[in-house]
Amino acid sequence: MRDLARSLAASARARGAAALDAVAPARDAAARALSNAGALRAALASLAALALVALLARVLRRRGDLVVHLTYPAELRATFRVRIDRHRRSWKRRMPESDAEILKGGVASAREHHLVARETPFRRLPCRRYFVTVDGVLQDPHTGEVLEHPFAQTTANVLHRRTVRCDLDVTPAAAPVDVVIAWDGQAPREAIVAARGHAKGPVEVEGGRVRLRLPLGTHAIVVGSGDRVAERRVAVRSHLPSAVDVELGQGGAVVFKACPPAVEPYVAGRIEAAAQALARDGQSGAAHRLLARRNAELGRTAEAALHHEAAGDFLEAAELHAQLRNYAHAGELFGRADDPVSAAEMFQIAGDPVRAGRAFEQARDFDSAIACYREAGDAASWVEALERRGDVFEAARTALEHDLPTRGIRLLQRVAPDDPNYADACLLLTDTFERERHFDLAARKLSDYFAVTKPGGAPAELYARLADLHERAGDIESALDVLETLRLQDPSYPNLATRTEQLRKARSAKRHVPIALLGDDAGLAPTILLADQRYELIEEIGRGGMGVVWRARDRRLGRVVALKRLSDSLRDHPRAVELFLREARAAASLNHPNIVTVFDADQEDGTLFITMELLDGQPLHQLLRRRGRLASSEIAHIGWQVCAGLQYAHERGIVHRDVKTANLFVSPDQRVKIMDFGLAKVAEEVRRSASLIGGTPYYMAPEQTLGGEIDARADLYGLGVTLFELATGRVPFPDGDPQHHSRHTAPPDPRELAPDVDDTLAALVLELLAKDPDARPASAAEVARRLAPLDPLRPAERTAPSASN
Repeated sequence: MRDLARSLAASARARGAAALDAVAPARDAAARALSNAGALRAALASLAALALVALLARVLRRRGDLVVHLTYPAELRATFRVRIDRHRRSWKRRMPESDAEILKGGVASAREHHLVARETPFRRLPCRRYFVTVDGVLQDPHTGEVLEHPFAQTTANVLHRRTVRCDLDVTPAAAPVDVVIAWDGQAPREAIVAARGHAKGPVEVEGGRVRLRLPLGTHAIVVGSGDRVAERRVAVRSHLPSAVDVELGQGGAVVFKACPPAVEPYVAGRIEAAAQALARDGQSGAAHRLLARRNAELGRTAEAALHHEAAGDFLEAAELHAQLRNYAHAGELFGRADDPVSAAEMFQIAGDPVRAGRAFEQARDFDSAIACYREAGDAASWVEALERRGDVFEAARTALEHDLPTRGIRLLQRVAPDDPNYADACLLLTDTFERERHFDLAARKLSDYFAVTKPGGAPAELYARLADLHERAGDIESALDVLETLRLQDPSYPNLATRTEQLRKARSAKRHVPIALLGDDAGLAPTILLADQRYELIEEIGRGGMGVVWRARDRRLGRVVALKRLSDSLRDHPRAVELFLREARAAASLNHPNIVTVFDADQEDGTLFITMELLDGQPLHQLLRRRGRLASSEIAHIGWQVCAGLQYAHERGIVHRDVKTANLFVSPDQRVKIMDFGLAKVAEEVRRSASLIGGTPYYMAPEQTLGGEIDARADLYGLGVTLFELATGRVPFPDGDPQHHSRHTAPPDPRELAPDVDDTLAALVLELLAKDPDARPASAAEVARRLAPLDPLRPAERTAPSASN
């Protein structure tokens, strides 16, 4: 067995050796192949190393240029230090020890340049990214003062064979503004200053001067000191130093004063807190102005408008309401701001042509006013505007076309004979008088027409018409004279002979019947003559508790007057008749531009009458009924004139006793005249004997309602009620017993009913309404003196009326 094993092992070794001999050639070939591959790898590695070295050498040879350009205001002088670094860790500011270090400069190098102005180049820099740092000083070129230490950083990539431009803007963010504070020319000891809208809070100032740094633009500089704040707007347009003066005393831009608690909040920008402090101090107007501006800054236009209106800033409120398209209210506010043109434009946009017309009239733009009234169909206002423009004839024709005969007649009678429209006016008056059945007046105006036409220029039909008018008026003789003239002009006119014969027969049958004075309730003849046929009544122009007012012609003096026929109830009171004649004659002695001139007073058949100047315009109560209430400036203008007339009468011992809107007449040129002096005394006499003349005494002073003796101060009470009514549109005590209220009830403040009433006017009205006469102003002259500053139309040289006025 052992031999067999040895035999098998030997056999295996023999086969292994044979196999090795068989693969030996292949092994040798493989060994040779491995040896060749190693040599190739070594060659390739050598080639790669050589290429890398060449590439690195090429990269290291790539270079470019970098130009750093600096932008800053041309008005400044600048010196910079520019440095470039390869690593971010070096990119930090190196503060110079002083400005001189930069201004003097240092040793320049390839990576750091000194004394740079606008531009500096860095040449042949290796291509890569660089970190650029710039710092320096900006100076005032005139004084050398250092204004700014600019500092800027950026990065730049340098490219091969390229010049790369690096732009840096070192313009200062703010400019120096010196605030110089004065109080009546002297620097205040302490003050606080702030620029409205900037994050930096108020700065405390001593010595009256401080420097602020503000961006270019417009800024509000707010200065507070003591009890007041002033504010100035400054436009910063240059980086050079500028100055703004803020005056806290008289004539300065003071926002408010006399309220120390509001100073610090306002300067700090806490407007609501400042407004609350002002309101607590009684300065509501200033408080509302602050809140108005605050709301405007926040874009709350409606709230801003309300605060402006509450403050009395009507122009600002009107402009804001116009922005909000509240055109009607904007128009009202423009009117209260004395800007009638803007008011009219707002009312037009709002679709209210009547109010637009009134505003245009106030601006004396009568053409636009007439167009508005025409659009609205308001004939009365249209006629009034034409009259105020001076087109009396056109106004009359318009009045007649729109069924206003009384107004048309009055206007036509004002057309003068030298007016080119006089002939047409005569014809229109003829037509109107005939329609109103005033045949005698129609005949007279037709005769006036013939007087201004060429002889024979009028058609025959007009002569026939004139004859007919005379006949219908009962003047047969004049009718026959006209028919005779017609026969000479046109003998063939139809029925001429027949009419002439009829009139002759009527003349023979006519009996003379004198015309008696007719009472108020009797039928009125076309022509009524009083006092030996001196006065011819033309038309009724007014009616009231004291009687009827007529337009009349004084035949003796050839002038047109106003004739007031007093109530028949006076006939039964001889004392009243005697008193009337005495008081009327006393009134006739008054000669003042603000008192209606009385010509005569008399009685005929128990009827009392008084003649006076015929006024052109309207009583104040009618004006108030049309407009609602008046502005404070208008009230002052009216009140001043009333005081002038009252002072004149009081100095002569005459008390009116019935000052009220119905007894004040306003002419188209805004002249005010007082009517009915003395008649109130007559009414009181009749009232004491028998309550025949009534009327609620809304205007009577407390002492007057008790029936005691009164003096001029009773007229001042009536003036107070009148001014109250003009300002608010109503009397102080419209309800209940006015006599009781006048003696026991405190009058309301007119500002409660009309917040826009001027404070000075409101205080004066309340003083005039005092229960105790001694508590009222001493005289009408004193009232006028206090009204004068509110009256823009009063002559500047006059401060109070006197007897010479």
